[in-house]
Amino acid sequence: MPTPQSSCWSEQEERRLKWKIDAQVLPLTLLLYTLSFLDRTNIGQARLIGLQEQLSLSFHDYQVALTVLYAPYIAFEIPSNLLIKKIGPARLIPFLVTAWGIVSTLQGIVTTRTGLFINRAFLGFAETGILPGLALYLTFFYKASEIQLRQAIYFSGASLAGAFNGVLSTAINLLSGRAGLLGWSWLFILEGIFTVLVGIACFWILPNDASKLWWCSEREKQIAEERVEQSRFTMRVTKDVQKSNETLNAPPRARTAGEPFSWSEVGRAFTDPLVLLVWVAGLCDASGVYGLAFFAPTIIKGLPLGLTTVQAQLLSSPPFAAAFVTSIILALVSDRLRWRYLTGLIGFLLAIVGLAMAYASTNAKVQYGGLIVMSMGLYTLPSSLITWVLSSTGGYYKRATAIALLIVGTNSGGIVGTWLFDPTEAPRFRRGFITLLVLQCVGLLSISILEAYLLWERRTRKQRHADWISDLKAQGCSEASIRQVLGDRHPDFVREL
Repeated sequence: MPTPQSSCWSEQEERRLKWKIDAQVLPLTLLLYTLSFLDRTNIGQARLIGLQEQLSLSFHDYQVALTVLYAPYIAFEIPSNLLIKKIGPARLIPFLVTAWGIVSTLQGIVTTRTGLFINRAFLGFAETGILPGLALYLTFFYKASEIQLRQAIYFSGASLAGAFNGVLSTAINLLSGRAGLLGWSWLFILEGIFTVLVGIACFWILPNDASKLWWCSEREKQIAEERVEQSRFTMRVTKDVQKSNETLNAPPRARTAGEPFSWSEVGRAFTDPLVLLVWVAGLCDASGVYGLAFFAPTIIKGLPLGLTTVQAQLLSSPPFAAAFVTSIILALVSDRLRWRYLTGLIGFLLAIVGLAMAYASTNAKVQYGGLIVMSMGLYTLPSSLITWVLSSTGGYYKRATAIALLIVGTNSGGIVGTWLFDPTEAPRFRRGFITLLVLQCVGLLSISILEAYLLWERRTRKQRHADWISDLKAQGCSEASIRQVLGDRHPDFVREL
């Protein structure tokens, strides 16, 4: 029996369409998340070039400044993701980008410790919806079999921000003294202004959904919507959802009524074992991601290599560059095999090996090599965990809540990461490395339990959910409405391993 795809459009058409979507959507999401991570973590470089001394901050004060960002960040992530469909990503995302760019720019002119704390809190509030929003946004354009590579590309903005942070801060610090401002002020101001300009531009260039892809023909826009609709994010395509050329030629908005908001769907995200176990894994991983993002220059400068501040800044780039390459390679493998656990397993094992090297060795070069290996693991995991949640939860509002909940977990890990490394503990940083090592082992255990749970669920799903189908059919529900009501509880919904 021919697939719905083959009856509606050719492989060549779909391939050309994906290239167009990639060219329009991916560079923008990559740029936006790179700026987000850069503006959130450049305080680590600013500390090395005068921030701490000029504002008379103790190291404890600096850690508080890192921590206060997360309270509003965590509090508003779920509401922000629930609003993205109503407001529209083409409005909400550029607004958030512009808002945090303004806050980040103002960070460059704070003069007191209290002013820095207040600014960081507002920065967290402004950035709250960007990571879960971008993760959800990509599902408007891509099928489950394509999503991890795209998630890895945009999340690689974290690696790129880390890779360029040291180089940019070194270059911008050359402006120190201009207009009476030190280098750390110029760092915040210039990077913040660039973010504002990008945010304003995105009001015009960020497509809201597949129907707004601005260099696609009407047929290509309709194919873009139809193929994502058919995918249903791992819902097996059966006769009742097969489309014809006649349907394909209908106006895009006439084809689907859309999913009504449901608090029960929001609540189901909080009780799904998959979401909760990935939440634990995300927290464990993010403690290392943010620990490195904020303290890589501090850790590297503390190694007994006799490095200057500039050299420490520049040497903070290679670990993130290696992480970028690794995450792209593993994402390609994961999308090809549709096996998310494999990526998670490799990521956690790399992180564990790298942390063991950094913790156990007394050789500074081995410790630095450990930083590279742990970065390759830590920065690979977020795209894998995000994809696992997106491709294994059904129903828009459950999925939106689940991905926001995962990011709540990662930002909770960010709070942990801000308190792990103290310059007085150099060069071994035993407390930080052993804590991260234990957390990565917990994360590995979490996804291994999840894999076992999903294997059990696959064997029992049809039998356990057959009664629901019978009851709904007895009530006169159509196949389409049953799928909408049950979401990822439908026997035909395939939760990825």
